[in-house]
Amino acid sequence: MSLIKSASTIGGSSVISQLIGAFTILFISYRYGMSAVGNYALMLGVILIGAQIALYGSHLLLPKVEDDEFDIAIVFTLLQSWGISALYIYIVRLYFDLPFVATYVLTASYSLMIVSENVFLRYKFFNMLALQRISVTLVVFIAALCSWKFEYLYDVWAAFHLTLMCVWLYKYIDFKSFRARAFSPKEQVSFIIKHWQHLSRIGSAEVIANASLQLPTILINHWFSPLVAGYFAVVNRFCLSPVLIMGQSVRNYTFSKWSEDFRNKHFNVKEYQQVRVLLFCLSICVVIGIYFVYPLIIEHFLSKQWVDSIATSRMMLPYVFVMLAFVPLTVVELIFGSPNYFLRIQCEQLAIVILTFIIVPLIYEDYALSLLMFSILTAIRYFMIYMNINRRVTKLVEQGFN
Repeated sequence: MSLIKSASTIGGSSVISQLIGAFTILFISYRYGMSAVGNYALMLGVILIGAQIALYGSHLLLPKVEDDEFDIAIVFTLLQSWGISALYIYIVRLYFDLPFVATYVLTASYSLMIVSENVFLRYKFFNMLALQRISVTLVVFIAALCSWKFEYLYDVWAAFHLTLMCVWLYKYIDFKSFRARAFSPKEQVSFIIKHWQHLSRIGSAEVIANASLQLPTILINHWFSPLVAGYFAVVNRFCLSPVLIMGQSVRNYTFSKWSEDFRNKHFNVKEYQQVRVLLFCLSICVVIGIYFVYPLIIEHFLSKQWVDSIATSRMMLPYVFVMLAFVPLTVVELIFGSPNYFLRIQCEQLAIVILTFIIVPLIYEDYALSLLMFSILTAIRYFMIYMNINRRVTKLVEQGFN
């Protein structure tokens, strides 16, 4: 399946998912107010960080491991999803007033969702991946529609999402073919030892990367207010989420394809160049669209409570550009590069989040200053990473991977 066709299949479903998610945000804002959007964004951020912590990068092994290790890897990820999520939610409850059961179930079920996605990537079931993404966002909207009070939203959402994930996993993983030794503690420990370099480096990097993406919403909620966090969440949904969806669509294809190339000691330089041009062109179009089109939509079709989000959208333009133009290309480092370097670049992004949303507000509490610094520093950092990725590709060619 070609790059454009595969990425379009995933991207098309993600666009539909985005529209459903956007309508869900609109529904929550009109039914419960913009502060409820901020609280919903806080909950989602906590869940997504927890799902990555629970798996700790083990899901990225699913497309790469040999067939005789696949059942062991699946059992390992399922144990992580439920075991580590429980510890994570216990700690989270010490700092945030969130419902324990709903948060735990959602964190575990979102971990299962990530496992399911990587199973689809292993077997190149891009159509199934597309359908799953649509179903996940549709479940959130249905939960919001069925919740007669905002405090019931999380319980309904958790029940629906867990049921959906169990159906997907049962349908597309042949558990009957699993060997008894896959459940053996000895085999699980051996699996950890064998893949310790991946889990300790790539796993840490994935957790930090996701934390860097979700923490701004959580910290804005803490420093400023749920209302301001609501504006930030709106921009994330209407401006940043489409960017992440497009980037993730390309990244999913390249991760699946280049993981197979990695097993075959091959790297398609021409395809990398095509991906690079595609992402750059998309980034230019998106930035222009956000600057000119987003304010027109907000001012003419939505209520006054949304107008204040326009300033946030423009301050985030440098961040939006690099998130689409450069971030998906980091999959090269994930597959062919040094685990230590991949971990380092994620630590640098976390350092930017800490600087702009923890240290700066401690000195001078100003939302615009923190957000603008975050956007510009991230853009500079990812441009430097982009240059390093190009050097990595040149090195792969010299080593004969082409």
